[in-house]
Amino acid sequence: MQISETSFVVDLDFEAIKLPPVTDILVLGKKVPQGKMGVLHSFQLISPDSFEMIEVEGERNVEAIIISKSLLTKLRKEQVLDILSEYVFPYVARGESIKVNFDVHIFQRNIKGELHAGEDVSPN
Repeated sequence: MQISETSFVVDLDFEAIKLPPVTDILVLGKKVPQGKMGVLHSFQLISPDSFEMIEVEGERNVEAIIISKSLLTKLRKEQVLDILSEYVFPYVARGESIKVNFDVHIFQRNIKGELHAGEDVSPN
């Protein structure tokens, strides 16, 4: 007689999600199952007036992007599309949605002003 033993192992990894799960850009491949308008509508329900859809022309597998309006206060649409076209779009498959974290750091240098001798410049 043979004795059998059954066991299992579970590995868990979890974290709190943020809604919407995309904060910067979602690239929508052509033939996305939910449809570009369906995806945009779900974004509008979760976070009204925070995202905008931009149609993409001339890309083989990309139909549109959904982009945070706050990102568009930093860069023009054309600048964002140029960067995505070179570095992200070539990796998008038909029917796929790609989340893109798009961190922008803006630097200002050589800001000049005048100092007036004898004036108190310390904060109150």
